[in-house]
Amino acid sequence: MPSIAERIFLADGRLRPAWRFFLSLPGVFVALSAAQIALEMVPQSLKSRITPTQTFFLQSLLLLLALLGVFKILTTFLDRRALRSVGLAFHSCWGRELGLGIVIGAAIILAVAALERVLRLAHFGVNSLSPTQAVSAGAFYAVTLAIAATIEELIFRGYPFQRLVEAITPAGGIAVTSVLFGLAHLGNAHHTWFSTVNTALVGIPLAIAYLRTRSLWMPVGIHFSWNFVLGFVIGLPVSGFALPESLLKGQVQGAAWITGAAYGPEGGALATFVILGATIYLLLSKRLFVSEEMRKLMAEPVTAAQLPTITEGTAPATQPGEAGSRGPAPEGTDRRS
Repeated sequence: MPSIAERIFLADGRLRPAWRFFLSLPGVFVALSAAQIALEMVPQSLKSRITPTQTFFLQSLLLLLALLGVFKILTTFLDRRALRSVGLAFHSCWGRELGLGIVIGAAIILAVAALERVLRLAHFGVNSLSPTQAVSAGAFYAVTLAIAATIEELIFRGYPFQRLVEAITPAGGIAVTSVLFGLAHLGNAHHTWFSTVNTALVGIPLAIAYLRTRSLWMPVGIHFSWNFVLGFVIGLPVSGFALPESLLKGQVQGAAWITGAAYGPEGGALATFVILGATIYLLLSKRLFVSEEMRKLMAEPVTAAQLPTITEGTAPATQPGEAGSRGPAPEGTDRRS
């Protein structure tokens, strides 16, 4: 008969999901500290020659590597699964999910910008970038923002969120991590209570995108596209930060609670309505389903040698809209998919 301690801490021979969640939090801080220490070790002569945005790129790259290392340790020793189970597996549907996420993210922010333009709350002019400048700047910001989006999704929809879903249900996991997502942006320039609430709300569709696919590719695509289109394409602030270069230069006027003002559209009420619309779409869309490879990765713990390779997975047995008719989904998966 298991002891009281075993009943509290263990289930099926593993640490309970709630305890794994709590252990992942210091793991995230270890990754943040490791990235900062590594950045400080870069020679000052090099750091003095790069711009703040290039420094941000370097810091983001170091943090991404540190996070992957921490989650590799957690998945291997606590979950007895491969790192790919966190949601970045190159399975048969990863490109489709990433592409759809990019389309959704762009549609969300362009819809907000269109509303501001129609209501005469925003004006967009063309910046004087040469083709060479536009391509080089666009490529740099694309890579930088893609890394930044992946980092935030790993933290807020990755391992910690996934263990919360197991411990306190998907709704509970969404509630906790979305609030944390909003609070994490309190240090951003020009933040307001409205921007904090909106940022927390954004966490809901991003979490739903993960739960409907059990993969991080779609939330990463949404997150990246939102920031890239907002900051580089239309030239408005991204969560309080304005990119030095952009294709268009956006200027807004009117009440900050409507437009977001210097924080960007994410801090305004117009974005709230569009975010709610995106949430409903992601909840009800028949285009979202869990790939067979991710179903296997989310199954019972196995050794790394037993995990399927990318080519061993099978395509969905039914059309995407009928995915809910397949076998039992992993715990917490939206079965309407």
